[in-house]
Amino acid sequence: MTEFYLVLIETSGNQNFIFSTNRLRENIGASELTYQAGTYWVVQAVATQNKEILTKDWRKPEQFRQILRDDNPPLENSNRKAEIIVAASGKALILAKDKCTAKAIISEVTRKALIEAPGLDIAGVYESFTWSKDNSHSLSQTIKKVHKKFEKVRSRRPSPENRFLRLPIVASCAVSGLPASQIDTLGKKQKLISQVSFVKCDIARKAQERLTNLDKRLQKQIDQLLREEDSKEEKRSWLAVVHADGNGLGQIFLNFEKYIGTDKSPRNYINKYREFSLSLDECTEAAFKAALDVFPEEENIKNKTAAPIVPLIIGGDDLTVVCDGQYALEFTKVFLRKFETQTKNKQAIKEIAQQAFSTDYLSACAGVAIVKRHFPFSIAYELAEDLIKSAKTVKKKVTKQGDKNTPFPCSAIDFHILYDTSSIDLKDIREKLQPEKYTKLYNRPYVVTSPETGKIEAKHSPDKEDIGGDWIEPRKWEVLTKWVKFINRESKPLPSSQAHALRTALFLGKKEAESQVQLIQNRYEEFKIFLKDVPLFREEKSEDDKEQVKNYQITSFLDALDAMEFLENNQTNQSYSKAEEAV
Repeated sequence: MTEFYLVLIETSGNQNFIFSTNRLRENIGASELTYQAGTYWVVQAVATQNKEILTKDWRKPEQFRQILRDDNPPLENSNRKAEIIVAASGKALILAKDKCTAKAIISEVTRKALIEAPGLDIAGVYESFTWSKDNSHSLSQTIKKVHKKFEKVRSRRPSPENRFLRLPIVASCAVSGLPASQIDTLGKKQKLISQVSFVKCDIARKAQERLTNLDKRLQKQIDQLLREEDSKEEKRSWLAVVHADGNGLGQIFLNFEKYIGTDKSPRNYINKYREFSLSLDECTEAAFKAALDVFPEEENIKNKTAAPIVPLIIGGDDLTVVCDGQYALEFTKVFLRKFETQTKNKQAIKEIAQQAFSTDYLSACAGVAIVKRHFPFSIAYELAEDLIKSAKTVKKKVTKQGDKNTPFPCSAIDFHILYDTSSIDLKDIREKLQPEKYTKLYNRPYVVTSPETGKIEAKHSPDKEDIGGDWIEPRKWEVLTKWVKFINRESKPLPSSQAHALRTALFLGKKEAESQVQLIQNRYEEFKIFLKDVPLFREEKSEDDKEQVKNYQITSFLDALDAMEFLENNQTNQSYSKAEEAV
């Protein structure tokens, strides 16, 4: 038996670092620094310890993954000092032969961060373990230990903000509030900015190069947004922060040893772990590229330029983008469906998914916060995070047949269009949509899983316990689109004045809303026919604040009224055919 060392290097406070200002150029640059910290810098540090020269163009995502697969030989059978297990945006796991190598890798990466990424919070820890050829349990347990150790170390470290003290007194940065040290010449007017802002803006160009390697269309999309920002043009009213995250991945990585098959050797564990992580990267990127078809590439009607999108985080099972709000919901729907399809086509993922969930694919959930152009991105991201937590209730509601504790892979979206900025907390927003204790004027989240990709095998398990079929049926994405298409049809079967009258009545309570519906039905026969297929209210059993099961009255009408501008309009209709082809 041999003693090896497991090294974990990870960034913290990524949200604050990326969204600390409302300048997209800085957001892009901060995202690039976070990405490089877990990928390029780690590869360079490991190459230094192995006394190798990097010759391949590892700045391209495909080439980088090829290095990890092909130029990363098993540590136990080579003369190298270190082997990369996982290297992703903001996180890396490395296998080292001795303590000195482990320390040297952490030292090189963190020193580089201090010099090239001021303000980035990054740290590294290591843990020793015994390498046994036939048993991966020691490695599996060490991965858990090293993550716990990292949390302890992170809690004891001082904040990166302590590096930017205000004594002696200096001028403030125009965008971040940190002490100024540079002059920004990008805009029409020169202004003082901090070293942090300067570095982020400076690295943004390299970020554009990397993202253009991912998809050439992004060059035009990103340039458009940055041009608008620099010139202060008001070309679009709404921007969206979209945050998507895979379902059940925490469970998979926590119990990965269970899903690797009969070969429980540490080498098989590492190979499966690495290939699973790399395959997730490829699936997320492929799904993202397919969803780009939602956006028009050329100028469209009313002299509006191509709708922009900027991916800030794209890797593993995570996606965070800033995009034109008009296209955000359709983009997110296509991304989630394509993610399911891509994971189904990857053997490394398919094998693990079958062991973990008895299906051959993975799913994801997304939160979409659509806000006005100058609304703070940091708050919009927090709202998107709350929305994704709401969407992930699907994991508890839709479960594996015969095992109510295991989620059934099912993708869902929760969204909010922030018309009123007086309430930015999702809990407060949703409370205002409950005019009565057991009446909800929202039906979110909506399930977007394609019927051909995955479906609930039965509404109830053999012991008659509901496993999600009853919950999922009224929340299908098609329910929302039915309402939107009906309200927004050119023939106007439900005029805007009547729709808004019904909206007002809903906030007065269920009885008032039903009375208003009766008045409208007498005047508009099409509405009466529509309600027979899609009723205004539906009844659902759910737990209240005291965890008592009650009958709730729920409607999708307000969801559709909010979303119709972002689902059914002249712009998005042009992209529907492309989006459906992508799915």
